[in-house]
Amino acid sequence: MKKTLSITAALALTLSLTAVASADPINGTVSETSGTVSETSGPAPISTTEPIIKPEEVVLVPTPMIEIAERTYFYNAPNGEKLGALASQKIDTTGNRTGVVLGGEWVEVYTWLGKAWIYVA
Repeated sequence: MKKTLSITAALALTLSLTAVASADPINGTVSETSGTVSETSGPAPISTTEPIIKPEEVVLVPTPMIEIAERTYFYNAPNGEKLGALASQKIDTTGNRTGVVLGGEWVEVYTWLGKAWIYVA
């Protein structure tokens, strides 16, 4: 009974999302003074008075990426508590690094648990 109810609910949700996604868009223009919509035959024009990407949103100095070749453990702090492990992949760093320790360094990275530290030799 519970499975039937959950399947029915899932199908109803899927169908309602499909109906919303396939609804016809409204074509028209908005009058800025009155706030009314006038119907047109084509798509609404795109305003080019304001840039899509603003200067303050541009990353001038991107953070370096690190490619991990083997399973690497990550920690809550340099030499701290072990939180988990990362498989071989390319990961983004926060830009925070500590000094060289025994031929390597601690680098702060982004993980699914938040920011964490890995030791890079």
